[in-house]
Amino acid sequence: MDRTTDDVIGALGLSDSYRQWIEELSTVDPVPCELPERGGPEASRLFDLVMLEERDAAELTGLWPDRHWSDAQRWVLERLRGVISRDLGRDAGFRWPGLADIDDDRLRCAPVFAFLSAVPELRAWHDERGVPREVPDATLRDIGRHMEKNRVMFGRIGLEVAFFIALQFRGYLYELGRLQYESLKLATHGSVVWYTDEEATGLPQELKPGASAVTIHIPEGGPLDMDAVDDSLRAARGFFADVFGVDYPVAICTSWLLDPRLAEYLRPESNIVRFQKMFALVDPEGTREPGRATQGGPGGRDPAYSDGDRDVFRFIFQTPRVDPDAVEPATSLERAAVDLIRSGGHWRVPTGWLRLPEQG
Repeated sequence: MDRTTDDVIGALGLSDSYRQWIEELSTVDPVPCELPERGGPEASRLFDLVMLEERDAAELTGLWPDRHWSDAQRWVLERLRGVISRDLGRDAGFRWPGLADIDDDRLRCAPVFAFLSAVPELRAWHDERGVPREVPDATLRDIGRHMEKNRVMFGRIGLEVAFFIALQFRGYLYELGRLQYESLKLATHGSVVWYTDEEATGLPQELKPGASAVTIHIPEGGPLDMDAVDDSLRAARGFFADVFGVDYPVAICTSWLLDPRLAEYLRPESNIVRFQKMFALVDPEGTREPGRATQGGPGGRDPAYSDGDRDVFRFIFQTPRVDPDAVEPATSLERAAVDLIRSGGHWRVPTGWLRLPEQG
């Protein structure tokens, strides 16, 4: 049955701030959300593949799409599943919302079920292109990591960063050892600051706006071991060349970890400071604004992680609120995060670049 935007918003009890999201979903062809039998061995293997924490696995099992899902909830679920099939391999994708502020557990987990349903399709797409199975399997573990973080940050099950998980389901994000890589064109957009055409005069072609490159993401859950970072960087260029036939000589990183002020608080031999030294900053003084491209809509990715204070609190203290008085810093990094803000300063999210090692 066809449903209007007003029908869906009303049936789900959504605020009008979700109208654009629902309108965009209404243009997507629905795809059935096919999943293994609830509680069966195939479902358990799927949970293990995406590294779900035990509590999240149990709650998802209880929320499994069944007769208890309303027509409106299924309407959303099947169109989210349709988005994944539509966007696989496309340059641009759907603006996935975070839904962290939604109280409806089923609706909040609809992106999770859509991703889980699409795993066989994603694997087949990778197999056709000769992607070694261990690479996408490692990348899929990000689902469990981010769901675990969602529970810590918001106190309940969900996947606030569905927009980020969607990158791997579009075929654009790969985890190679310690780091993840996303292919892109060099430009100022989202939280990225890149050279203008004028600034790029005299720079080599691979650094000019519009050149192809990869951006580095740093998965949470372990130390930033520099040997592991080096191994990952050495693998990246060859992986994309061998599998996709594209040579990416340059990698960029846009992260609070590149804020030069961290070096004022941390030991020179610390992993973070050593990581910083690998990159040349595009805007060392922090005089330029990032692209401010919004992704995700209500509850989702506010201007693409361009708020350094928010990023620091999200990644260091696992909280969505920037409140120095609500945390108890114990490490030098945690004390640095709090001290700068208490002194009236603010953290930045710089963009830096490095050259990827040549293929061996």
